[in-house]
Amino acid sequence: MKKLIVVIALVFVAFGAVAQTRAEFTGALDDFLVDLNENLPDSAVVGGTWSKAYIGQLLSVPPHFGVGVSAGVTPLPAESLSDAVEMAGLDLDVDTLYLPNFAIEGRIGGFILPFDIGVRFGMSPEVELMGVTLNFITFGADVRYALIDGGIVKPDLSIGLAYSYTKFELGYVFDANSLFGIDPAYGTLKEDLTLVASAHVFDLRAQLSKSFLIVTPYVGAGVSYSISEASYDVAIDSGSKTDNPIGARAYGGFSLNIALLKIDFKGMYNFISGNWGANLGARIQM
Repeated sequence: MKKLIVVIALVFVAFGAVAQTRAEFTGALDDFLVDLNENLPDSAVVGGTWSKAYIGQLLSVPPHFGVGVSAGVTPLPAESLSDAVEMAGLDLDVDTLYLPNFAIEGRIGGFILPFDIGVRFGMSPEVELMGVTLNFITFGADVRYALIDGGIVKPDLSIGLAYSYTKFELGYVFDANSLFGIDPAYGTLKEDLTLVASAHVFDLRAQLSKSFLIVTPYVGAGVSYSISEASYDVAIDSGSKTDNPIGARAYGGFSLNIALLKIDFKGMYNFISGNWGANLGARIQM
């Protein structure tokens, strides 16, 4: 009888330990959702900025417009995700993931009033980075109004409104034996972890630029309001979180102007999230 009581007690202890591990696992995923909601808006706005604060009128000679491509990157803290994977008996071995953002961009000058309009769109098939599969879609549009239409001496100064959207899905396949208390001797239980996150970003920006021969340096600032939502799905549980992070960013960079070809380098920093971003673009601009 005493042996039976001991066995029953050990079974309850084992089940309790497994339940605690699973609770810690989902708790770490919940923490990662918070990081996603806070930092994903920075990925949405890392592109879409051209060096010249105002490109000029479309209905002019020559007409002012341009089209090109850009590639941006922003970091995403992954300590919580790494903790969750470690509880599953594996080692993700990264504290930070780097979210890519690729897009085709276009901009046309305004007419009558001194404004221009920009659009961007990008998406990727599923790719694998550091053992994590990732796919995304992003698009946006902005309008800028020139407070100062620059010339030989004067700089360009504009203010603008922008909307940006980005969504990505992240997947990771791991061994779930420890989460379910299964001895590896009986085989390996594979589990799929899926994370989905999206962000709508509404942005108010101001930008100053001045062209010098083949170089156009620029600086700017932006404040934003975002609607972020992130969720995870795994066999033992699912969860979701929403947030409305506020952003306050400074950005700047320069373009190299080789005839109609513009090669643009940009960096940005969000003073609220502490996040940064970098972007490289190339375009043909009249």
